[in-house]
Amino acid sequence: MTLRRKQLDLEDERTAQKRYRKKMQDKVVWPVAHYGPKNTARTGNGAPRRPVMPPGQLVGRVALTTPDEDLLSGHADFYIGESYADLEGVKVYSWASDVACTFFRGSRHHEFCEDVAVIRAFVHRLDEIVDFHDEPIADEIPAQPFRKRTLTIPTAPGRKGTLRPPAKPPVAPQPPTPPSAAPRSAPAHRAPTQPTHPKPATPPPAQPVRPAVPAARAAAGSGRAAPPPVRAEALLRAQLAAPRTKSLAPVLATLQPDQYDLVTVPAMDSMIIEGQPGTGKTIVASHRAAYLVSDDTRAENTLDGDVLIVGPTSSYSRHVRTVIDRLTGGSERVRVLSLPELMLHILDMRREPQGTISRSWQDVDKDLAMFVRAAVTRLKATGTMPTPDDVYEHLRRNHTSGHPVTRDPEWVAYLRRLPPARGALTMRAHTPLLATIQWEVAKPIDLVGIEHIIVDEAQDVTPLEWILLASMNEAHAWTLIGDLNQRRSDHTLASWRQVLALLAVPDGDPPIRRLERGYRSTRPILEYANRLLPAAERAVLAFQEEGPEPTVEKCQQSGLGTTVLRHVTRLQAAHSQGTVAVITANPKAAETMLRLAGWAKSLNDPYTWQDSEREVTVAHPDSARGLEFDGVVVVEPADFPQNLGRQGPLYTALTRPNRELAVVHTKPLPERLRKR
Repeated sequence: MTLRRKQLDLEDERTAQKRYRKKMQDKVVWPVAHYGPKNTARTGNGAPRRPVMPPGQLVGRVALTTPDEDLLSGHADFYIGESYADLEGVKVYSWASDVACTFFRGSRHHEFCEDVAVIRAFVHRLDEIVDFHDEPIADEIPAQPFRKRTLTIPTAPGRKGTLRPPAKPPVAPQPPTPPSAAPRSAPAHRAPTQPTHPKPATPPPAQPVRPAVPAARAAAGSGRAAPPPVRAEALLRAQLAAPRTKSLAPVLATLQPDQYDLVTVPAMDSMIIEGQPGTGKTIVASHRAAYLVSDDTRAENTLDGDVLIVGPTSSYSRHVRTVIDRLTGGSERVRVLSLPELMLHILDMRREPQGTISRSWQDVDKDLAMFVRAAVTRLKATGTMPTPDDVYEHLRRNHTSGHPVTRDPEWVAYLRRLPPARGALTMRAHTPLLATIQWEVAKPIDLVGIEHIIVDEAQDVTPLEWILLASMNEAHAWTLIGDLNQRRSDHTLASWRQVLALLAVPDGDPPIRRLERGYRSTRPILEYANRLLPAAERAVLAFQEEGPEPTVEKCQQSGLGTTVLRHVTRLQAAHSQGTVAVITANPKAAETMLRLAGWAKSLNDPYTWQDSEREVTVAHPDSARGLEFDGVVVVEPADFPQNLGRQGPLYTALTRPNRELAVVHTKPLPERLRKR
């Protein structure tokens, strides 16, 4: 394509998006109907939730080898966008509709999948199209696959031979659905051809860069099947090279086929998704939540109730809430909460208690939930409705009218040691127990009606917390996402089989799916971090093959703060538009160092420190889970907690950077990090 032709096409696509945005934003002024349970029609403070103004972003465009007379009115191309609209000419279909499979190259095929000629993915900056990448799919490509034309968009076509279920009441008048064509046999999927790899950006000269290792050879060395081909590769590389931001953004333009297949699994099909850091687990979690409540998704793939997406920290929930609102228009049917936020919401508390997550296995054991239910049953048998304090005191005394909750000596001793209710509220270790009691006695009405729960960082959920989540899940549909190598406590479960034993999952154990390819971190970073894993699990399949080697520097204790600050300054200079973090087991010491150097804590974010126009995040390994940064300084690895011979918190910290990792220490490194 000549430069002149591309500029003309780019202007045409920008015009199309302007019309699309206007149509999408006009919908917001219409009254928005609520299709979920009544309890979710309002926000937690009792005020109606205002709709989110949609940006009206076109994701991409698909050209077919031949025009389709029935569903595309004789046209051979269409757009993929955030939702349906009517633009006068070329059809636009939602990313959540079946026909979008043609764009994402997934395995749940639409009939058009066999006829795809070219896929065009748009590059956006501040919601404006600034570029596009065309990816040829068919062997023979039309001379002009995308014709310039006036921009009408009916309901997305379903698979031929099936009837589309009646749509929910629209928020704005819609044109009639065109007649469907006669059914034809399901097509076979044609594997996409691979575009030429663009040359990666040259790293800073001060950092040695290792040669690239072909992905196919890496997969062969791991003994695992090669992952699916990369889609929109040039655009994906450009996005990964762009600076990281503090919030997650939709990645529809570069959502990969294996990720898309997991996002679009039917709502009532439970599954477990494994993957090393940076494989896109959080991307799948956020986009799947939006898919399950979309009006554009096939009826059998959605649900009538609500979706709860649970993450590890408040930073995580802020990180993904933006993309959830963007994809759903601020739908009230998706709740995004960290596990601590969820328990505090149940308890109607605003501030998280202090202390460790658990002092002993008994603080978070599943038997506590059984004791709570037994206490509630016995108290109700007396003819009164118990309060949460009544149940808690019943547990502390271990009896009512001489009937103990348990006769096990170990549990009897534990219950006797429980502090009074007022004291328990100030201790983090007792929050799961108190939240379980509150849920059994008087559950918050705004959390009723949940039919699918997505749990990210699922390896860190304790048995008692699993029981609480299971009692909230009315349809028992689950998406569990995690990495057992990142476990941070001996009091969490060591296998998915143990997790499933606590959950009432219909139709037997759900399948375990695995995301193989790492996108976030470079190969040098992943290979360094993977030294902490068992030998059989150290295989690396990195999309970003090249990058600076991790910098490891030992210093004297008296110079630790100066050394850390020097690396922070270096990373900020290298990634001036991106994000930098210090991850340490002792955040207070790092904060003191920054304060003495003239930095000040942000008024808007307790983890952010500012100096003039610079910012750095200071995080404990617990609060860094699920986040990513351009550059990370990991301080004193020897101080990071371990569990059962594994170093999950340190492994998590080492895999947070997208581009550069620095490790600063005064104490000896863990043995596996010393070995080359």
